[in-house]
Amino acid sequence: MDFSADEYARRDADRLREVLAGPPVTWVFLGDSITQGVRHTRGRRGYVEHFAERVRGELGRRSDAVINSGVSGTTTEDLLPEFHWRAGRFAPDVVFVMFGTNDQTAGPDGVRGFRYRLDQIVQRSRDVGAMVVLQTPPPARAEGDRSPELAESYAEVVRQVGDDLGVLVVDHAAAWRDAAAREGASPAPDGWLDDSFHPGARGHLELALTLFAALGITDPASEVCTLVVDESVGASA
Repeated sequence: MDFSADEYARRDADRLREVLAGPPVTWVFLGDSITQGVRHTRGRRGYVEHFAERVRGELGRRSDAVINSGVSGTTTEDLLPEFHWRAGRFAPDVVFVMFGTNDQTAGPDGVRGFRYRLDQIVQRSRDVGAMVVLQTPPPARAEGDRSPELAESYAEVVRQVGDDLGVLVVDHAAAWRDAAAREGASPAPDGWLDDSFHPGARGHLELALTLFAALGITDPASEVCTLVVDESVGASA
């Protein structure tokens, strides 16, 4: 039986729920400095760390391995020759992919290459037996080679690859855009970015919450899900 791309994405969402109810697994996060979570969190948790706390701590999946293979400054072009080192060697069950923030510095002409390389990352992840979850990166303010419009064009590529290949997409860009619109801000709500494109501690929490919602693991009784980040004094529950 042939399945549409939407049906494949829905099947992956169902499979992820099964994974979360099954035996221990290995989760690998691929990305750039946003995934690595360096510097701009100001010593607080990045979104991958929030994920690990939610899954391994609160959901009791203590034997799961959560591997952060994000590397600051990298692009999809940097990742491909390093795929085995950063993902394949861990025999991942699930691979989360968030790129585009650095790729967009190639400008509009780089969109086609970005799409091709993202497709290759999905295929290589599937080749090692992993389920793939694509993530759009958060928006960027206009500075240097980046702009809100360019960031959105690269986010749209992520959505298109998800549609074409039947991959679940966690759309952070859309979530941030909607939150910014509610506040009358642009391109991101106040306090979510630490500079023109790196999320701060609040932004990382929002990334985690959007990811939790996509995976169906949001819980109003969870300390992670109800965490409040006060940028003036740090994080508190």
